[in-house]
Amino acid sequence: MFLFGKKKGGKRLYNPAKLAEQKRTSYRMPVSFEVIYILEGRAGRRTARAIDLSSGGLRLICDEDFLRESLLDLSFKLPEEFLEDMTVEKEITEITPFGPRTETVRVQPPGFGQFAMQAKILSPFFDKADKRFAFGMSFTEIEDEMREELQRFIHLWQLNFIRNRRSDLD
Repeated sequence: MFLFGKKKGGKRLYNPAKLAEQKRTSYRMPVSFEVIYILEGRAGRRTARAIDLSSGGLRLICDEDFLRESLLDLSFKLPEEFLEDMTVEKEITEITPFGPRTETVRVQPPGFGQFAMQAKILSPFFDKADKRFAFGMSFTEIEDEMREELQRFIHLWQLNFIRNRRSDLD
C-alpha cells in the first residue's frame, strides 16, 4: 500500500512546510575564484578557493579545518574576463533646448574592485570529491555598496551564461 508520506499509524514522515523552508535569502551562484583569508586571532594570510557565491555569503574550499562560528577576514577579486565581450543597455538622458531626451545605448559594464569583508563559518564539512575541507560562510560585516556590487556581479554572470547558452544552441 502507498502511504504518500505517512507511517502506518497515520503520522507524517515529513513535514511539507519544513521542505518549503528556505534558509538562504539570496541566489547562490556556482563560480570559482581565489580568496585570501586571515583567521581571527591568528597571524598570517592564507589562500583558498571560493566555489559558490551569493550576496550573503560563499562556500570556501581549503586545506585547513575550522570550527563552526570561526571568523575570517576575506579579501578577493571577482573574475571579470567575461565582461570583455559583453555589452548591456543603458539609458542616457541628454538635456536639449527642447527638453530632456532619453536614448538607449549599449556599453561595456565596468569591472569590479577588490572586496574585503568578514565572514562567519556556518557549516563546516569535508568535500569527498575534492578531498578538502569546505565551509558554508555568511558575510557578517558588509557595506551596502559591496552587497550591491556582489549582486551586480551575479546578475552579469547569469546574463553572460544565458547569452552564451543561447549562442551554443544556434
